[in-house]
Amino acid sequence: MTEDPARRPRSAEKRPIPIHHFLFALAPTLFLYAYSASRIPITPSELVLPLIASFTVALVLWLFLWRVLGNSRRAALVVSLFLALFFTYGRVLGAVGTSAPPELLPGIAGGVLLLGVIFLGVPRLEFARLTLLLNAVSLVLVAVNLVTGVPTLLRSRAASLNATRATTTQAANLPDIYYIILDGYARADILASVYGYDNSGFISWLEQRGFRVGTRSRSNYARTHLSLASSLNMTYLDAVAAKLGPETDSHAPLVRMIGESRVVRELRKRGYTIASFASGCTGTDIRDADIHFAPRWALSEFQRILINTTALPLILNPLLKRSQSDLHRERVLYAFEHLPDAARLKHPVFVFCHILSPHPPFVFGAQGEKTEPQSYFTMTEGGTYQTADVDRLRHDYVEKYRAQVQFINGKAKTAIERILASSPQPPVIILQADHGPSSVLTWNDPEPAELSEQLAILNAYHIPKMTGSPSYSPSPVNCFRLLFDQLFGSDLGLLPDKSWFSTSARMWRFYDAARLTEQAKGGTVLRVSVVAFREELQLEEPAAYCRRLVAMAYPNETVTIERFYVQGLRVPVESADEAYRRYLGDVARKEILDLGTHYESYCGPGPDRVEVAALFFSDSTPQTANRSEGKTRSRKSE
Repeated sequence: MTEDPARRPRSAEKRPIPIHHFLFALAPTLFLYAYSASRIPITPSELVLPLIASFTVALVLWLFLWRVLGNSRRAALVVSLFLALFFTYGRVLGAVGTSAPPELLPGIAGGVLLLGVIFLGVPRLEFARLTLLLNAVSLVLVAVNLVTGVPTLLRSRAASLNATRATTTQAANLPDIYYIILDGYARADILASVYGYDNSGFISWLEQRGFRVGTRSRSNYARTHLSLASSLNMTYLDAVAAKLGPETDSHAPLVRMIGESRVVRELRKRGYTIASFASGCTGTDIRDADIHFAPRWALSEFQRILINTTALPLILNPLLKRSQSDLHRERVLYAFEHLPDAARLKHPVFVFCHILSPHPPFVFGAQGEKTEPQSYFTMTEGGTYQTADVDRLRHDYVEKYRAQVQFINGKAKTAIERILASSPQPPVIILQADHGPSSVLTWNDPEPAELSEQLAILNAYHIPKMTGSPSYSPSPVNCFRLLFDQLFGSDLGLLPDKSWFSTSARMWRFYDAARLTEQAKGGTVLRVSVVAFREELQLEEPAAYCRRLVAMAYPNETVTIERFYVQGLRVPVESADEAYRRYLGDVARKEILDLGTHYESYCGPGPDRVEVAALFFSDSTPQTANRSEGKTRSRKSE
């Protein structure tokens, strides 16, 4: 007798085995690696702990819920829901920013999880099809990330295995060399003019201890990896840029140039022991040095970014009483405290120490007191290229940066005193910034003053028995050229001291900073603000768009934009009067600052040929040439 399928017991039906919760536990780490490693090499060891921890948590949680719910599929679905909320929490928090109170997010996430547990815990539901779907989706996610990430992983591993270390007979009577990078430390005149801080006391202290301090020093590049790759290889990066092309955004060549630099190779040949300090920044944290100094809880940049995407800070901070700001604070203090320890290593020693301060995040007050920069920890610069309240942002950055400089000065003094006292013979100390600060920097289209602030750096050399002009302080690309010629009698010579700027969108397209500054000179400087209304707005670089629009409207004048505001509208704006009415409505709703009472209008095609209505505000009614269609309207608001 044939059994009727309709009467077959449900327990006899073939049901899928859940694996999606294990794969979803691995996918976020693999995805972040595949995405980041294409630009910044990440050591394979950095993946081990996150993958093991994620898989273990998923396994333990699944076994526990299986016992509670009595069903492996429902338990796996709850685990996958938990993992989805856990691994996206940090991203959602970063996306929300200040638009909503961050205190609401834990409650929302907890509510979603609770509703999911109630729904998925219904005994009569088996979720066989949903389990099959999630198994397939998670398998595809992991497979795609493996296909993307494994070749990079293998190349990284091969490069590590093939790396060679030249060794020679230990050199005698050569001084220890300390290369200390204080990230984003401004030149004295910038500290005075922009930040209202007199740094002459620190500069005088350095000079009294034998340092030459540059009064007009500029970095060769405006970004950390560009700057350090250049200085540690004693060359400009034009050849690398030409090989890569201007469209790439890869940091990988820079990280390799820093980790396998010409300076380190040359010093190894001369018997130097190489020591490095944990920086928390991928590429400048040279972990394969002979000696690597790191605090107990040091995290790599990859691990820190991964943690920031999750809810782990929300869970661990109250338990461990240690936030990511605390870890960053400890790393900075550890470097200053242990720099003199290198004097006890096998001599001669080359010490590379990149300290991410006074660069943001601002975690120190002027006396070293703890400060919390924000609830969502980030290592980014404090400025932004689109905001209606630039003055408030600049004031906040200036105050916190100035306080952090004061504290860093005191720690640097103590460390240098101890280095000088503990060294067997007078050491070489290069105290240098990789670039300057940027209270508000328009990365895609900077003003001359912003360029000066970003490129003007602290640059101090302690080279015993140094010959040559006492007034010359070489830019970073020449610092080791000068040093090697002095110490080893080499004939490297000096390159022209130049500074190059590149935008955030095109890191490898270099512009001569001096030429950019020179082009901005001359003509009438008209300080304006822009309110641009477009029917459709899809801009990656609003600042650059506004500047192109201003260039169209004021073709023969040099214009400095104090602030700007861009708003996309579904309804076309056909007249300046309508644009102005909409602007007044935004002001009344406090969606934009009141930009003034005098303005001129422009209606016509924008830089991309899309129709635009724009209002240009200034302190007084400007007298300018005719513009769009031979008509210019200038009016004073009532």
